[in-house]
Amino acid sequence: MKKLFFKALFMSFLMAFQLSFAQKTVSGTVTDDNSVPLPGATVIVEGTSNGVTTDFDGNYSISASEGDVLVVSFVGYATASSTVGASATLNFSLSPSSALEEVVVTALGISRDKKSLGFAQQTVSGDVIAESKQVDLNVALTGKVAGVQMIGGSSSTFDNGFLRLRGESDVLYVVDGVKVYAMSDINVDNIANISVLKGAAATALYGADAKSGVIVISSKKAKAGENNFTVNHSTSISSVSLLPKYQNEYGGGYYQDWDLFTYNPATDPASWAAFNGHKIPYYGADESWGPPMDGTMVRHWDSWIPNHPEFGSLRAWNANPDNVKDFFNNGVENSTTLAFNSGSDTATVRGSMRLIDEQLPFPNTDRNQIDVNITGDVKIADRLTAFTSLNYQYRKTKNFPVNGYNGLGANFSQWWQRQLDMNRLQENYFFEGNYYTWNRSSARNATPRFWDAPQFDFYGDENNQRKNTLFGNFGLNFELNDNITASVEARRRFNSYEYNGRTGWGGIDQASYNESTSRYVQNELAATLQYDERFDDFDVSAILGYQATQNRNQSIAASTVGGLSIPDFYSIATSVDRPNYSSTLSKSKVLSTYASVSVGYNSIAYLDASYRYDWGSTANPDKNRIETWGLSGSLILSELIDSADITFAKLRAGYSQAPVFPGVYATTQVYGVGTAYGTNPRFSVPNTQSNPNLLGGTRSEFEVGAEFSFLDNKIGIDVTYFDRKDKDQPISIPVTGSTGYTGLAINSGESSAEGFEVTLNLNPVSTADFNWDFSFNFATLNKYTDKLADGIDVRVLDSWASWYSLQLQERVGEEWGMWVGRKKARDANGTQILTSTGRATYDTQQILGNLLPDFTGGFSTAFSYKNWDLGLGFDFQKGGTFYSTTNMFTYYSGIHEDTVGLNAKGNPMRDPVSAGGGVNVVGVTASGEPVDTYLSASYYHYQHFFGNHENWLYDASYVKLRTARLGYNFPKDMIDGTPFENINLALVGNNLLLLYSNIPHGGLDPSEIEGSGSIATGYRNVEGGQLPPSRTIGLNLSLTF
Repeated sequence: MKKLFFKALFMSFLMAFQLSFAQKTVSGTVTDDNSVPLPGATVIVEGTSNGVTTDFDGNYSISASEGDVLVVSFVGYATASSTVGASATLNFSLSPSSALEEVVVTALGISRDKKSLGFAQQTVSGDVIAESKQVDLNVALTGKVAGVQMIGGSSSTFDNGFLRLRGESDVLYVVDGVKVYAMSDINVDNIANISVLKGAAATALYGADAKSGVIVISSKKAKAGENNFTVNHSTSISSVSLLPKYQNEYGGGYYQDWDLFTYNPATDPASWAAFNGHKIPYYGADESWGPPMDGTMVRHWDSWIPNHPEFGSLRAWNANPDNVKDFFNNGVENSTTLAFNSGSDTATVRGSMRLIDEQLPFPNTDRNQIDVNITGDVKIADRLTAFTSLNYQYRKTKNFPVNGYNGLGANFSQWWQRQLDMNRLQENYFFEGNYYTWNRSSARNATPRFWDAPQFDFYGDENNQRKNTLFGNFGLNFELNDNITASVEARRRFNSYEYNGRTGWGGIDQASYNESTSRYVQNELAATLQYDERFDDFDVSAILGYQATQNRNQSIAASTVGGLSIPDFYSIATSVDRPNYSSTLSKSKVLSTYASVSVGYNSIAYLDASYRYDWGSTANPDKNRIETWGLSGSLILSELIDSADITFAKLRAGYSQAPVFPGVYATTQVYGVGTAYGTNPRFSVPNTQSNPNLLGGTRSEFEVGAEFSFLDNKIGIDVTYFDRKDKDQPISIPVTGSTGYTGLAINSGESSAEGFEVTLNLNPVSTADFNWDFSFNFATLNKYTDKLADGIDVRVLDSWASWYSLQLQERVGEEWGMWVGRKKARDANGTQILTSTGRATYDTQQILGNLLPDFTGGFSTAFSYKNWDLGLGFDFQKGGTFYSTTNMFTYYSGIHEDTVGLNAKGNPMRDPVSAGGGVNVVGVTASGEPVDTYLSASYYHYQHFFGNHENWLYDASYVKLRTARLGYNFPKDMIDGTPFENINLALVGNNLLLLYSNIPHGGLDPSEIEGSGSIATGYRNVEGGQLPPSRTIGLNLSLTF
């Protein structure tokens, strides 16, 4: 497949360089009324497909003949035209338009006038997405679209964030007509523009897959008359930007007394007699309630390593304040994109190749990636055009750190000894062929007690992945006449993943090896008829289409059991016991017909109707047909109002319904395949019983909005309100165990959601040399559970039984996503209820807060002065809560800075209570008797561990400076006489600064809370072990020939 793809790419390069042109070159500048250059304006030879866009300085160059008419257009400005004469220079000055003549991409890639849309839609240009050189598309979109929120894992890992659109995470991404489900498949450098379709009225033509919104991505394409080659390179350095705040007064241990080494002549070597009486830390403790770090000479963990130069030596017991920070390196990312554009009147082609090499701030991590993209079209005959878009990606990853409670996410962030020297760990964790850890069981026993050395997680353990992705399309457009166009298009998406991982020999866990392969293929065939015609004052556009979709998902996996028979030989063949094997295979089909009609009256009023009919194989054959439809309309008030201040005004409204198919095999009994028992195959029954009558539910949505532009587009505002209802949602209800199942899926759930979305665009200053743009957006979401099932008012979405039953619930009549758990008991006056000895008491099954944010949003500002440009991007969230495992454990283990200090008596709180230390607790008993006493610092924090959930629930509000760019575009007079048409140099930054967070004492980034739990809700609710975020700063150089 790779060979065929690269052969196609090579042939496209040849085709590009064979294109030739006969006309002369006409050049000029496009400006506004104030002589301000208009970059990105379109210049086209009237009646042809020969067109170009202006550069950063508003300059253009196009092939044309005398007598040709050049037509120039730019968003928000009236179109201008002029006839080419003898002169090779032709300049244009555009005036602001009284209406927004903006063309945007809608469902199925159809271009429409934005003013005609009756639904919410927002466009983000590819240049805006690419300017910060962010590889992750979802991160690049953050803060730029109202109602879109990015939820990310740690920025220091290879993880991709995911988006919520109007509170939903199952957003559909479509690239040049092809559905893409892995965001890492998308090359941001290849994006021309992104169209965000938010409501179901906008997405009805995509059917049930698009019920939560669609992000339509159009790839860059060459234009007629365009011939250039671009090299774009960026080098970025990343470093850890945020860590928990640790104490640096007390070292490892459970208590402050020293153990003393006692020589045992029966078991110890004679030379060890000299060690008698040496002070020994409690190596097996993974907490820091130990002795004060006062310089006492003690035997550190590495002084017991046989043959080590410092074996038997004593070193001072001192703090290492930067020991966690010292674990991390500076990450480096190099990204190079090579691209060419070439086009004539009959054919265009654009090809690009991107090479990425990235090392994370963690040791022994690396990712290499190649992206190849090609788009093109060719006029085969007078009315027949062929087109294609192909995307290929190969990616190889070595060691991808994972957030959560694991050897990395918990080690030294949650459990640690504050005196440890990270540099010594790096030097000594592997010595003379053996692994060692700071957390040895005892002086005489090097076996890890709880933790391997953190370096072991990257050099001993290992996980690797190879990924191949190919997606694209090929199609034909045939103009039957001036009004009707027929098209047929074949689309394919292929993803394959090969994974292998190992648990290293010599660590705390049993050595193991596992590998897996998965492949996903989706094939689509689509045919459409498009009709466009104008009747006097009416414009009519209609589409009729058919689509067939096939999906196949297959995976196989194997893992060792019982350890490895050969040390350090990682293979399924070295499994001590019979290996575990598993495989899955799922297939599904959908057949679809769809139609839409749009009618416009005299550029004043518009009405749209869309309808789609799907047959799906995952539903009961008697109930396998669903209908998706949407209605929308808009009224252009500015065409009815004569006002010098109102440039544009529009009202819009829409309503839609979108049923959903049930999941694969949800209606049919299937069995899991496991490792054979002897010679007998083994199958397993799922916990939830299948239901042949199960449906996927139905979503209804009403939307109303308004768009206004004032003072020649200096001020623009877009406001949207939506009201959404879901009914007949599949939910699992409990059934008696005697049935062989624990649950049965039925259609019963109902929920509702509503919200506002506001976008404000300003252009406060615009002169010949200086321009300032500002954009702000925010969105609200209120989501409620209206019904579950008869007799069921509460459903547990997620739970942590070992943490005294902390739960995330949905409760009928309340906001979706309620935290329910334990909190401190208080009397009617709010005074804490304690036992007579000062121990806390708790109330159970208490509502502690809600998961959902009050509102989200972002704002950006961009300045340009002559050849300089500066852009800043911010995003924010107000409200919502999350549970922090890291803070819970850092307090429990005594490494957090709040676990030290002076108490109310002015004494160190870690001193014994009998010596004036301890933590003062004040309250009353259940009978009302006053309590005023002191508890030891360690016990005070122990009792708040799992049992006090309200302590570890935090406000998820934040404000972040996400991106920054300072660029310089070299003026034309500097590069005249060189091979370059354009040179741009920029300083770029990503994830730069957490400006505000409501988490006490910091240490965590609410915008990067990783997911935990088993629910597919799209909400990340528990921080299980956040890897530290990283700040990235780099240089970007772009050269155009």
